Amino acid sequence: MYSNLLTIENLTKCYGGLTAVDDVSFSIREGESIGLVGESGCGKSTLARLLSGLEAPSSGQALLNGKPIRIEKGRRRKHRVNMVFQDPSDTFDKHMTVFACLYEALSHTRKTSKAEAKSIITETLRMVEIPEEHIHRGVRQLSGGECQRVAIARALITEPHLLIFDEATSALDVTVQAQILRLLVRLKQEKMSTYLFISHDLALVSCLCSRVLVMYRGKLIECGTVECVMDYPLHPYTELLISCAEAFMLDTSGTNKELPAIQSAELNAEDNGCCFFANCGRRRQVCAEKRPQLKDCGPGHQAACFFPRVMDTGSGMIGSA
Repeated sequence: MYSNLLTIENLTKCYGGLTAVDDVSFSIREGESIGLVGESGCGKSTLARLLSGLEAPSSGQALLNGKPIRIEKGRRRKHRVNMVFQDPSDTFDKHMTVFACLYEALSHTRKTSKAEAKSIITETLRMVEIPEEHIHRGVRQLSGGECQRVAIARALITEPHLLIFDEATSALDVTVQAQILRLLVRLKQEKMSTYLFISHDLALVSCLCSRVLVMYRGKLIECGTVECVMDYPLHPYTELLISCAEAFMLDTSGTNKELPAIQSAELNAEDNGCCFFANCGRRRQVCAEKRPQLKDCGPGHQAACFFPRVMDTGSGMIGSA
């Protein structure tokens, strides 16, 4: 019996001189919902592809129930980790029916008769609130929300241990997004699913996840419970990320707050020092010379910073000056 469903150890992915995922380590317990946040290009989707076996790491490993995740070939792939993407219409053959799309996924994982497959597919569509009469509709006839529900059904039908949602609701309008999120909460309660949510939406992560991982330039720079990270961000990048999210909210005068600027730069393998050095207001000489590692800064809260934010929570100080 493993205490963690997923254990990631020093996972790294390089493309030439560019390090997309840089020495990442964390774990996910069975039944947990984890949020992964960060700006575009920080390595979130590359990490997801490594965890789903779509790409192989340059070094390090990801263990699912103690077994390494590897690229699997052949018709009977195990699909122990499955993904739901941002735009599901791009992952479907638009000439196929809903039944054909789900049957194709089902046939990759187990052998069934057409009658058994129809029963399984009908039940899976019921779970995601797609009417049975939609089973023979073409994918191109579905609305955006229906298409995303079918994408979730396709992921569920393979009975994965871990479901990864890569910006899976960002392409939907607000009303449909809320419906999909309610669906995911219900499915989690019914099936005790384990989720990894990749999102720019901090509000979504706050609602759906118990823990959050913050990623910047390929590295995890802060980890902790949602309450700790959102209420008491310790890393200067996390503070800035939350400030950026708040900047989209209207102030009392009805004007938008000024959006903080973040300088972007590719992370090269030969770089020294903190990955956030160019943007940090608390930087010192040591920050240019060494890369900080994740360290405990309080119960259930870690930050990769030599000088994390000092926060008086009423029961003691978090961080260091």
